[in-house]
Parts: sequence; C-alpha cells; structure tokens
Amino acid sequence: MGLRAEASRPLVSSPENPLDMPAETKKPKPDYGLDAPRVVRNFFLLGAAALLGGLALAKFGPRSIFIATLIGTGIVGGSIWMATAGLMFFGSKVLKVRLRERLLDGIPWRGDERVLDVGCGRGLMLIGAAKRLTNGSAVGVDLWQTEDQSGNNPETTRANAVVEGVSGRVEIKTGDARQLPFEANHFDAVVSSWALHNIYDRAGREQALREIVRVLKPGGRVVLVDIRHAREYAEGFKQAGLADVQLSPPNFLFVIPSRVVTGRKV
Repeated sequence: MGLRAEASRPLVSSPENPLDMPAETKKPKPDYGLDAPRVVRNFFLLGAAALLGGLALAKFGPRSIFIATLIGTGIVGGSIWMATAGLMFFGSKVLKVRLRERLLDGIPWRGDERVLDVGCGRGLMLIGAAKRLTNGSAVGVDLWQTEDQSGNNPETTRANAVVEGVSGRVEIKTGDARQLPFEANHFDAVVSSWALHNIYDRAGREQALREIVRVLKPGGRVVLVDIRHAREYAEGFKQAGLADVQLSPPNFLFVIPSRVVTGRKV
C-alpha cells in the first residue's frame, strides 16, 4: 500500500529537482544563519585539534604522569570545546527560533501593527512578527556585518521573507540603531535580537535605547534579547520612561547566557 501510494504522487523534473523527487519534499525553508560564526568555527577547530592531539599522545606517546595529564586535558578539553560549538550551532539553527515564537506570543497582537526590528539580520524576529500581522507591516534595519552573523545581507533577508510568505508585509532598510531613520511615535512594537551588544561603547548602546523609545508609540511594547548588557538595557529603558520593564532569567541557548528585556511606553 505504502509503495503504491508513493508511486501515485506527481513527480516534478526540473534543474532544481534533478532526482525527480516528489515536489512537496523540495519546499524551501528559511535560513536564519549562524550567529557568531567565527567563534563557532574556532571552538570546533581548537576542540578537534586538542582531541586528536590527546588521542595521538595516548597511542604513540611515552608513558609518564605529564603525558597522561596532557592526554586527559586534550581529550576532555577538546570534547568540551567541540560540544560547545555544537550547542552554539544548534542554538542558532533551532533554539533561537523556538525562543522567538515564545517571545512574540507574549505580545497581544491585533494584526494591524507597525513593527520595527533593530538589527534584523537575516530576519528572525522581523519575519516572526510579520507572520502575526494581517494588514500591518514590519520594518527591519541593520548594518549587515557578517562577523556577527553568517551571510548577513538584505538579499538573504528578503529571500527568507519570500519563503515564509510575508514579503508583502516586510520592508528592509540599512540603518544604524543609534540614529534610526524614522519619526517619533511611529511603531506599535520594537523588537531586537542579539544585536545591540555589537555596539561596543556604552554611550552608543544608551543612544540606541533612547532611539528605540523615541520611535515607539505610547502604549507600544519593546522586546529585546541579547547575550550581554541586559541589566544596562533594563535600566536605560526605565530612565527613558518605559513602564513595566522586566528582565528575564538567563537562557543558555548559545552557551553564553541570553536575557530578555521587555517594557511598555506610557
């Protein structure tokens, strides 16, 4: 029965489907990239080198307490580094999408909102917000730095929006979080994910927080998640006049703990 049913399904032959697989198995999926790709690569390479070195010493090295220590350090340390790289990879590919869904589900959507994603990257939060809109719109701004996320460019973000079926509700701009190119009180919600820590000076981060509050409408909500400076963000939002500012417990999806800051403009 199973084989007969499989054979009855229409097959599509094309350059994109050279193996004549059933068309539905070729449905494209969004790719939200690998965060901190250099860090992941370095952890993996260092771990592999240490693990292989430890195994080589165990097989070919002389017998001594010192060599035994090196063997143990190489095998254990290398395994930990490689496991860390694997967890960071899994966090980028799977866990951050799950966290996005949980965070965006916390906003009481009407469907007609205007949403801003600050440091949108390949569109994780931007597209997640757009999927919750009916006649609203979502705008993403970024400086498109590839050292922060693999393949970070506007074309990739647009491609993800097309795959997710929200390209008509998404707009993408090049812009700096410290000087957002929008008028005051323009957005119903502002989101940001793992972006503001890439502004290395505190004065610049504080300016970005003030800009987020400036473009947010009264009654609008902020959802910001990052791996560093979360307490600083919470205090900055309070000083800028947000109410109901909340700081979440740490989440270890990238090994380095991420925390979420939320608030509402009064």
